[in-house]
Order: sequence, then structure tokens, then C-alpha cells
Amino acid sequence: MIDTYIEELSRSLRGPRRVKADLLAEARDALVDTAHAYERDGLIPSAAQAQAIAEFGPVDKVGPDYQTELAFSQGRRTALFLFFVMIAQAAAWNTVWPMVRPGPVGNPTPAAAILSETVGWFGAAALVGSLVATVACGIGGRRLGCAGPQVIRATGAFALAVAGTLTVLCVILGFVAPRAGSILDLSIGLPWSLAFLLLPMASVAHSGYRCRLVVSLRDPSP
Repeated sequence: MIDTYIEELSRSLRGPRRVKADLLAEARDALVDTAHAYERDGLIPSAAQAQAIAEFGPVDKVGPDYQTELAFSQGRRTALFLFFVMIAQAAAWNTVWPMVRPGPVGNPTPAAAILSETVGWFGAAALVGSLVATVACGIGGRRLGCAGPQVIRATGAFALAVAGTLTVLCVILGFVAPRAGSILDLSIGLPWSLAFLLLPMASVAHSGYRCRLVVSLRDPSP
């Protein structure tokens, strides 16, 4: 009976797998402990489990609280993921790429210089924003009373915006930069673009989308 209840609860939830598994394990342990206590008081196992489940509450009542926790977790995960992706990309661009590109790229054009500066400032703003989002989706936001569906949804939208904007800016930068040794050189630049730009940004965008998805399960507002 308890296993059936936990399976029903699991089907009603969506979010990070590890966090979801931990929450379900805690719920099951609580139900089992309560049922054992009723058995020691003289109830038969089936009646003890039924009483434990009744006290715990129906799935449609307890599910939203569990989904809220999963939504917070998805928001924190997205914000931290964006932060570390931005750090890794900056390190790759400034340290790794100069060592692997086939030769000097020459002097940048004025457009490339302006765009490169824009990318740098945008990246710095994204780093700060990701840290703010991490706090807002975590204990800091809860203590300040600002954490909720709107904050989690905003975190997802922020991640999507950063992923899309940074990808477009970097692709444009590749086209306006000098071609010799550019990151768009097919022989070596394209694989590095996929590894350090397109794939990480696609993962960030997917995580941002999941923020909206897990919130929509508990908050039907658009």
C-alpha cells in the first residue's frame, strides 16, 4: 500500500532526478516508520499502512509542496550551471583557444573589437545574474520572502536569454573577426565552437526551459 502511494506521488512530480529520489525516499521512510508504530499499537499491517497514509495526506494535497521543492532545486541547478558554464567558456576563450588555434588572427576590425567588448560585458553581467538567481532560488530568497514561481520562472527565462544572446553574439563575432585562425576555421575552430559554445549553451537553454516546466506543474499561470 505504501509503495503504491509512493509510485502515485512519483508520477505527479517532475524535477531533478536525484532530488526527487531523495524526497520520495524520505516520504517512504516516514510512512514506514508511522505504519510500524501503529503495528506496535496493535493494528494489522494493512490497517497500519492505511492509517499512516491517511495522516500523511492524499497525493493531490502533499504533491504541490514536493513540487515546490523540486522547482527550487531546478532553479538553483540552472543558475549554478549557467555560472560554471560561463566560467569555463571564459577560461577556454582566454587560455585554451590561443594555444590550439592555427596561427595569429591579426588585428581585429573595429566591428570585431566593439562586439568582443560587448560579449565580455554581457558575460560579466550573466555571471552576476546567475549568482543572484542562485541566491533567489535558495535559502536567501526564502528568508527574504521573494522565492516563488515568479523567481523560478524568471531564472529559466534568464538562462534562455543568456544562452540565445551569447550564442548569436559569438557567431556574429566569428564572422566579423579576421578569418585567419578564426574560431570559425573548419579544421579546428568548428569543433571547439561546438564543444565550448553551442553544446553548453544548448544545455543551459534546456535547463532554463525545465524551470518553466516544473513551475507549470504547480502553478498554472502563464
